[in-house]
Amino acid sequence: MTPPRIALAAFRIQKPGSSPAYSSREELVRAILAAGGRPYLLPSALPLEQIPEVVREFDGFLVSGGGDIHPDYFDAEMHPTIGGIDRERDEFELALCREVVEMDKALLGICRGQQVLNVAMGGDLVVDIPSMLPEAEDHRWWPYYKRNRLAHPVRVAENSQLAGILGGTELGVNSLHHQSVKHVGKGLMVSAVAPDGVIEALEMPDKRFVVTVQWHPEWLQEYEPMRRMFSALVEASGSVLK
Repeated sequence: MTPPRIALAAFRIQKPGSSPAYSSREELVRAILAAGGRPYLLPSALPLEQIPEVVREFDGFLVSGGGDIHPDYFDAEMHPTIGGIDRERDEFELALCREVVEMDKALLGICRGQQVLNVAMGGDLVVDIPSMLPEAEDHRWWPYYKRNRLAHPVRVAENSQLAGILGGTELGVNSLHHQSVKHVGKGLMVSAVAPDGVIEALEMPDKRFVVTVQWHPEWLQEYEPMRRMFSALVEASGSVLK
C-alpha cells in the first residue's frame, strides 16, 4: 500500500546573502519517514483559494513551530517580545487548519502549530508568558540550552487521545516558547497542562485525529512516546486511504 501522504506546512525563510526559500525542519521530515509516512512540503505561497483542493490531495498534515502569529488575528495588542511575524504564513496556516478540520483530515500541530489551530478555531493566546503570567515557570529554554532538554513535566488528561498515544498521563517535555493558548477555541479540549497551568496540548474529540502539543517531539525522538506521536499521525492518515 502507498504510504500516507503527509503535507508539512513550509514557511518562508530569508538568510543574508541568499534568495528566499521555503523550508521545514529536517527532524520533522525524518520523523515522518521513520513513522512510515511520505512527507511533502506545502509552501505558504500557495493561493488561499487553492487550499480546499490541496487538502483533498493529502492524507495528513503537520503544522510546526516558528515565529509568532500576528496579534491582529486574535484581537490582541502588539507586545515588544513578539517576533518572527510572517503574515503570509499566518494566513496560509490559519486557512489550512480550518480546511483540514472541516474535511476531517489528520492533523498534528507542534508549538506554533498548536497556537495556529487554536486561533483558527476562534481562540486566543497569551502573547508573552513572562510578563502576562508572572506566576508561571520559565518556558523559554532556548537558545542557550539543547533543544532536547526536558524542562518540565506535563499532566495528560486521562482517557484523552493524547494519553493513549503517549501511553501515560505524565512525562517530561522540552520547552521553547514564550506564548501559549489562553481561551480555547471551538471544538477543542485541553489534553495536557504544565505544573504552572500553562496549556501544553489540545485535541478535538469529535474528529478523526486533531492533536497538538506545545512542546517539540521532533527533538525528542530518543523517547518512544515522542516517536509514537508521529506514528499516530501516519496511522490516522492511512485510515482515510482508499
